Amino acid sequence: MSEKATILCVEDETMLLEDLREELEDAGYRVLTAENGTEAMRVLRKERPNLILCDMMMPRMDGPTMLKHIRTNHPKLSDVPFVFLTAKATREDLIEGKRLGVDDYLTKPVDYDLLLATVEASLGQIHRIEERNKQKLVQLYNSFQKQRPGTSEKLRVSFVTSKPASILPLTNALAELGCEVSLIPEEQLAQKEFSVKDIDILFLVYSRIVHYYLKFVVSGRPKGWKGEMVLLAPQNFTPDQKSSLSEGGIEDYIEYPYPPVEIFKLVLKRIQNGGAAAQPSSAGGEAVSSSAL
Repeated sequence: MSEKATILCVEDETMLLEDLREELEDAGYRVLTAENGTEAMRVLRKERPNLILCDMMMPRMDGPTMLKHIRTNHPKLSDVPFVFLTAKATREDLIEGKRLGVDDYLTKPVDYDLLLATVEASLGQIHRIEERNKQKLVQLYNSFQKQRPGTSEKLRVSFVTSKPASILPLTNALAELGCEVSLIPEEQLAQKEFSVKDIDILFLVYSRIVHYYLKFVVSGRPKGWKGEMVLLAPQNFTPDQKSSLSEGGIEDYIEYPYPPVEIFKLVLKRIQNGGAAAQPSSAGGEAVSSSAL
């Protein structure tokens, strides 16, 4: 993977947990740790790892219970590979784990070469799936664009953010997809020097400034504007916060870490519903071209 992957290790043996951390960090991974399933679920409320390495037998919440809880109640973690560590797994244990959705098993004592190979293979498989999905989405985008009679306009997508680097993977992907992407500093909201007139999809990265000036953005929408406003929300955005911003004019939410597939779905939906909403002109932001990204 191009960026450092995050791995959550869940193990109740303290010495083994530290050994796992050291081996994975030495291999270049970012490592989170928890000593049981209950503690791991607290970590997952704040973090979304790229892979979960979990002991089967633990106090408070064991591995199979944790896996079942994740697969049943946390659909946004459904594509995160889950690998069991086990000292003695019966045939029935293996069957149960497979039915719950475990991706692989490693036996104790841990063979660290095998551990690293398993982690690399699991992350590589996810990367290949993401690339295939991206290629399919590009094909769909191009197909929908060809079906829009009498226009060759690109879909205009803008991001309001104070930290462009945090959304660089999204702006890169959308530019590669064929969209016209622009970045709008939060200061333009505060200075009321901003209009959505020439924007088809406006993504607002949540912050206090965005929250405070949202009413200004909404009230400034031109009559008949057919674009969409989408909030890129932090993890665990509360129902009260969503309700408050919905009343303020937000049509949709995508929670951190902002899965690109969810972004692409919005883009494709926008094209299906009519494509570009206005004639091309400057939106007051910094244009981002595919070559620049």
